[in-house]
Amino acid sequence: MRISGLGFPALLAAAALRAAGPGWDFEQVRKLAAERASRPFDDPPPALPSCLTTLGYDELRCIEYRREQAIWHAENLPFRLMMYHLGGPHLPHGVALNVVEGGESRPLPFRPSYFLYHEIAKKVLPSDLTNVTQFAGVRALCRLNAPDRFDELISFLGASYFRALGRDLVYGSSARGFYIDRNGADPEEFPRFVAFWADRPAPGDNRLDFLALLDGASVCGAFGFRVTPGEDTTVAVRAALYARRPLSRYGLGPLTSMYWHGETGTNRFGDFRPEVHDADGLLIQAADGSWIWRPLRNDPCLRVAEYPLPAVRGFGLLQRDRRYTSYEDIEARYHRRPSVWVEPGAGWGAGRVRLLEWPTHTEYADNIVACWQPDRPLEPGRPQEVFWTLHWYADNPAWPPLARAVNSFVTGRRVRLDFAGPGLPADDRGPAPLADIVTDNGRVSGLHVTRGADTGWWRAGFDVVPDEPWRCNEVQAVLRDAAGRALSETWTYQLTP
Repeated sequence: MRISGLGFPALLAAAALRAAGPGWDFEQVRKLAAERASRPFDDPPPALPSCLTTLGYDELRCIEYRREQAIWHAENLPFRLMMYHLGGPHLPHGVALNVVEGGESRPLPFRPSYFLYHEIAKKVLPSDLTNVTQFAGVRALCRLNAPDRFDELISFLGASYFRALGRDLVYGSSARGFYIDRNGADPEEFPRFVAFWADRPAPGDNRLDFLALLDGASVCGAFGFRVTPGEDTTVAVRAALYARRPLSRYGLGPLTSMYWHGETGTNRFGDFRPEVHDADGLLIQAADGSWIWRPLRNDPCLRVAEYPLPAVRGFGLLQRDRRYTSYEDIEARYHRRPSVWVEPGAGWGAGRVRLLEWPTHTEYADNIVACWQPDRPLEPGRPQEVFWTLHWYADNPAWPPLARAVNSFVTGRRVRLDFAGPGLPADDRGPAPLADIVTDNGRVSGLHVTRGADTGWWRAGFDVVPDEPWRCNEVQAVLRDAAGRALSETWTYQLTP
């Protein structure tokens, strides 16, 4: 399978792609997407047995894929595939799965023998599932964490969602193939992957290639994914997008996460844990090299933040706090959730990083979306080809290479920020860093910068006194040296009445 023309940034730009002859490749999927986009969207309701559509969460969990049935298990190849069973109200649509070998594609039809049906599922499901032909999704495994076992690496499940893992991490934030921005005003549209093609790896391969076909009421697309496992697992994406209707608000490199409660609020919803979230902030690197940090929040109403830029070097939803004591959760292990960084490639143009934060009362709802919204609309008859690379990792000192805000305590209009990292004074015998605070409503009061003797961090504390108390405050804070050079990323936030 060939995914030629991938303009991936960084070292992926130089990666050689293994050609598989003149057979099934990205161009074939592109033709399928273009042909579908030329026709009206046809999405008949899934023809599933009622016993599957009524499966509950616990019943669906009792359907287990047999590890010995994993695709490529018998060949002892470096990657294996395992599929998800259809069922329940949230996974009604099947996807067509295919394996590509030597340029030839062959389908992977549904087989009940792939699965182990435990007692709860057996009580609900009939013995005959011959009318089921597809799966809900697919996941890939490799020797990610230890040489003697196969662990999950990446999972494609539901609409255009997928999520991956770096070494020693557990699933958290997700990515999407495409996001249609409704600004929270209308029901969201979810284009979905309707078919996948997995390239059979060679014995020595250190990466796995997928192709996927996206279809939806407003857009179709051909996607190529190159997954390279490691401490920083990368997913290089190539997408050819075909609009069925004009789209002026859509998202590239979209990320989805969960933020229930943490430092930026006092309401823990009766929960015993100090913090519960898959990510605690949005990080942006602008084209001029500046860095912006925006802590996440869970307010009673939708919050939208926009950062217009002529170009962007990267953005991501980060789980920056890695202390177990911040979460006290021995099962969910929020301190091991991955950060996800988006590195744009060709085709993005000018636009804005857009952050949407919906209110949630539980930890089971993905209420955070971050994406790049291009200024250029996506129009019928004018396909766009775009590239980006996703990084799934625990930490990278280069993102950012400055001091970072490690704590953001916000109560009303009172702010306490802890900064740590390179460039800050190692002790308090010399001059303290200068805190540069900007607000669009009122003035800053009680500003002080102090080094914590126990932590070594520098704390900037201040209150905002608004001129118009009923208005919100947009606030920026950055630490500088005496010459005015930035020592830290720029912390941004919206203080509410």
